Amino acid sequence: MQNDLSWFTDLGAAIAAARRTQRPILSLRLLGRLDQALSCANSRFFRRLLYPEPRIHRVLRERFVLHWQSVRAVPIVTIDFGNGKKLTKPITGNSVHLVLDSQGRPVDAIPGLMSADVFLEQLADAEQLARVPRAELADAHARLLRLPPPPPQPSRAVAASQLAMTKHRVEAPLLRAIEPPVVAADTAINLDLHAKIRTTFARDTAWTVDALVAWIYRDLFLMPPDDPFLGLDVADPV
Repeated sequence: MQNDLSWFTDLGAAIAAARRTQRPILSLRLLGRLDQALSCANSRFFRRLLYPEPRIHRVLRERFVLHWQSVRAVPIVTIDFGNGKKLTKPITGNSVHLVLDSQGRPVDAIPGLMSADVFLEQLADAEQLARVPRAELADAHARLLRLPPPPPQPSRAVAASQLAMTKHRVEAPLLRAIEPPVVAADTAINLDLHAKIRTTFARDTAWTVDALVAWIYRDLFLMPPDDPFLGLDVADPV
């Protein structure tokens, strides 16, 4: 259970539920575990910013079967300040929401962190793609590629606050804490990655779940799961 959402950890059970309910599956792949505090940064933002958002929460609860699976352990670093104080934090990681049809076949993948409004639009597209006949899936992705992506928008709370500048000066620090500026930057980056995923589906829809996850982590996130150091083992400059 996460934010009053029920998640499967067994993909076979999730597929059985999807077949029974005729809902698509949203399968989160992450470094670490969704049910632990120190999972990768993206999944922590999902728990904090996306899953509790009322519109997203309702769509996830009512329109999808939810599943999560760890790709591998998340790297964790501990800094010892020498005075009995230690800081322990994950140092890297990325997550992707796979979209599977009710038979468990990949139809899309939503990479990384996006703003709530954009993530909601991606979920709406994902639900439609999951219901497209398999023979028409490549064309459906090609059509979506031709649509200009929406520019990242501030949250409704930020937009409302900006209408009253005196009030905004008071609220802005709190709003930045709730919706960090990094979300807007991540949204733009991940929309670009999503376009690459759509391009791939427009060319070939014969992905298996495992092959899709491996490709995304290796070629898009640049952190192959089979690399023991996830690309962090960079030689010191000479």
